Amino acid sequence: MPRRPLIVAVLFGALALTGCTSTPAASPSPTPTTAATAAPSGDGTLLIGTLFPMTGDNAASGAAQVAGTELAVRDILAEQTTPTQPVQLIHRNSAGDLAAAYADLVARGVDLVLWDATTALPADADSTVGNATMVALGDFANGGTPLAADKAFTARLKTADPGLAGTDGGAEAYDGVVTAALAALITGDDGGASLAAGWPQVISGSAVCASWGECVFALAEKQIIDYQGITGVRS
Repeated sequence: MPRRPLIVAVLFGALALTGCTSTPAASPSPTPTTAATAAPSGDGTLLIGTLFPMTGDNAASGAAQVAGTELAVRDILAEQTTPTQPVQLIHRNSAGDLAAAYADLVARGVDLVLWDATTALPADADSTVGNATMVALGDFANGGTPLAADKAFTARLKTADPGLAGTDGGAEAYDGVVTAALAALITGDDGGASLAAGWPQVISGSAVCASWGECVFALAEKQIIDYQGITGVRS
């Protein structure tokens, strides 16, 4: 059953985060080059639609992915001392009426759509989501197979949904949200085109960071980041 939208706050503004307690990235990278940009089109809210299977054979992975996105937003918020801009997650069922789910997300003006890590992205997906950027979470899976969470991350996922029956896809969904938030931070805009421009820059550098807090610290230090998160280096 689809869940109600989750609305929380996340800072995408100034990179000077007074009181940030995160550990700095291990090594600095060279002076950043000019980032690719797109004309700003955001409205100050990073609106993320998800299309995960909430019914059928893959419902367990759908629930894990919903939990992963919600956990990521919670972790982002926990790192902030002065959160100012909201993130909204709108979950829809990829195993139901997919055309209607697409139409609803477009009508709501989502900036990004995260697609299920366990099934292939439909060939016409990019043409169905309006001005949003579509990201297939299978791209985060090492070898193309969603990760089964380890004991520690499973416990964390279950803080978002204690009734989880499986964990496949939860890590990919978590990393998808963090990557989107970092892309918005790098470009200074939450619009779909800006997210698309900023996305590659989240993993383009040599300053490896494994969490939102580490990556924000590195960006504040003018480093070029490589977010590896839960799923590690992209395959």
